[in-house]
Amino acid sequence: MRTALPLLAALLAAPLAHARPADAAPADEPRWTLGLIAIERDAPYRQLDEDLLVVPLVRFEGERAYLRGLRGGFRLVERGPLELSAFVQARGDGYEAADSPYLAGMDDRRFSLDAGMALGWRVPRVGQFEVSVATDVLDRSGGQELEASWTGLVRAGQWRFLPSVALRWQSSDLVDYYYGVRPGEALPGRPAYEGDAALLPELSVLATRRLGERWQLFARIGHTWLPGEITDSPLVDDDRRTSVIVGLGYALGD
Repeated sequence: MRTALPLLAALLAAPLAHARPADAAPADEPRWTLGLIAIERDAPYRQLDEDLLVVPLVRFEGERAYLRGLRGGFRLVERGPLELSAFVQARGDGYEAADSPYLAGMDDRRFSLDAGMALGWRVPRVGQFEVSVATDVLDRSGGQELEASWTGLVRAGQWRFLPSVALRWQSSDLVDYYYGVRPGEALPGRPAYEGDAALLPELSVLATRRLGERWQLFARIGHTWLPGEITDSPLVDDDRRTSVIVGLGYALGD
């Protein structure tokens, strides 16, 4: 898992949120943004600490194709404030059992790739709403995820703040793969556990500031609450996950 983390982390850059702010359009944004990001994430698994990662940042915004954070997609329909996209999305969940003494004897839980559809609706002075559905196309978990989110925009001097609220539903297969304990993996102090479908709320704020014509500074903090379907797992010792991302990007000229 650790060998794959730098690649996945490069996709975690937050200005790279799935949705654009309500006043944005593809023509308003640079096509390519390159830079560097530092990522600090809390792992919910027992005795597993994730190291600070410093990795490249790549973002692309084309007339129809885009790369935003974990997601790369293609706009199938764009009519006024509505946008319908097909996308693929990296899922960076999971672990290598060797990274935690408590996980010894477990099979690794690997990252995966989801594919799905997203419908966005931009409302001026209110924000962008989005609903999406995705399924695991690598069949690591065989699970699905539904998400509903809102992203707003607040300007304060040279800063832009993008608060976001999201609610994710994860299927029982997805939860069980990443947080379950199979009968053959059970030990004294680590009983077998079968995960069930779960709802995960998340709050986040992204702050960005331009530094000259092409440079941009950004920082994001996100907080996810883990429900009982996840925290009841013997593998989990926390009921929340917090991530902090700080970075610097350079917009390439057309």
